[in-house]
Amino acid sequence: MKALAALGAGLAIAAVAVLWFTTGPVIVNAEIKPLQPSEDMPVFRPVPTKLAGPTGRDNR
Repeated sequence: MKALAALGAGLAIAAVAVLWFTTGPVIVNAEIKPLQPSEDMPVFRPVPTKLAGPTGRDNR
């Protein structure tokens, strides 16, 4: 049974290879752009609390 499954997998791979080489690979000219921050993305800012301690000149 395993031999039959291996033969079927081999035939499937061979069929895909034949289709690939007869039709030729599709060349895609994708333009790559750097990622830009979205205005819809939430921005996380630190929230000052009394537990954080003093800030500014008193921070020693």
